[in-house]
Amino acid sequence: MSRSLFVLQGGGPTAVINATLVGVAEHASCHFDHLFGLPHSFEGEDEKGVLDLTDLMKNGPRTDALDKLLRTPGSVLGSSRKKVEEQDLERVLNLMQKAGSDALIGIGGNGTMVALNMLSEYAKTKSQDIQVIGAPKTVDNDLPGVHVAPGYGSAARFIAMAVRDYDRDFRAMSTFDDVTILETMGRNTGWIAAASILLKEDGSAPDIVLLPENPFDEKTFLQEVHAQHQEKGRVFIVVNEMLNSLDGGLVGEKFQDGPVDSLGRKMYSLSLGTGNYLTHRIWNELGLQTRCLRPGSLGRALSCCVSEPDRELAFGAGKAAVEAFENSGDQAQMVTIDEKLEFGTQNIHPLVNGSRPLPEKYLLRETFGVSDQFVEYAKPLIGHISPLY
Repeated sequence: MSRSLFVLQGGGPTAVINATLVGVAEHASCHFDHLFGLPHSFEGEDEKGVLDLTDLMKNGPRTDALDKLLRTPGSVLGSSRKKVEEQDLERVLNLMQKAGSDALIGIGGNGTMVALNMLSEYAKTKSQDIQVIGAPKTVDNDLPGVHVAPGYGSAARFIAMAVRDYDRDFRAMSTFDDVTILETMGRNTGWIAAASILLKEDGSAPDIVLLPENPFDEKTFLQEVHAQHQEKGRVFIVVNEMLNSLDGGLVGEKFQDGPVDSLGRKMYSLSLGTGNYLTHRIWNELGLQTRCLRPGSLGRALSCCVSEPDRELAFGAGKAAVEAFENSGDQAQMVTIDEKLEFGTQNIHPLVNGSRPLPEKYLLRETFGVSDQFVEYAKPLIGHISPLY
């Protein structure tokens, strides 16, 4: 009997999310006869939006098309941040039913896993038996049940290289630039900002790393900036896009003017930004010339900064998602990744509302820094980087 598999990509793309799709496509032929993609995840407006990806299925040597897809950034199926509603779940179930499919893989992060769990539960109310598997990805590295998320290694590599290389530019301008602030992605967790220290040497950047896991004291921060400028003549600061203040609010919240997304979350990346807020505070309080860098989504989009270990992990997550159908039952499952970077599965439901902040052992709270234990964890994830002169 012919069997079909559906696949979608959700949330913010990563530089290696398509490698997970390749892992799905290459191994689907062992279990399925057809492969269909859902463009823009759950966001389609009609029942015609299905891509036939069967030609990508390959049981044998990798095709040229798959090899190119493996190295292509962005989400080739298109993505979505739409808040999933009942009509969206019904549409996807109808598409699967018409194609004779009872299996779906969703490649995504926290929001995608929530939507996959909703789809699984909704199908039960309609007495429709389907198997749903989540393949993890997120540059934020904050997905519970995943020791290292596919996508993080490449984002970490970008930030580590950006800080190291721009620091050389900054040193050259040290006679007329005082402070540089680089703002990273990360929302509620500081995994990306922490990666800024992975290529740090004695005396090099960053000098200060500001993480949401370490509540921010503006007075102490300004004192530290002043002291370091007095000592070195320049200060390089890395800040997460969102910081928690000592009173439990968000740093510079009144300064932000960005919109909110479909889930009601303020989009700091589209506002003036935490980095710019700190730039103004340093100038107003210390009189130091300060430059703010906001690479934003570039940090997840550049194929030239892909980490090979990250690409391999992403590919493996796709393969593991296909293999998970053998034991998934009627509960939505997510592919997990343990400390040895080995794949397993776990019921999605306990994971969907959680987040994974930086653990205490990675924080140097008194010095606005990150510990050597974090370097031991993260440096292997960014792959080989040639040293500078």
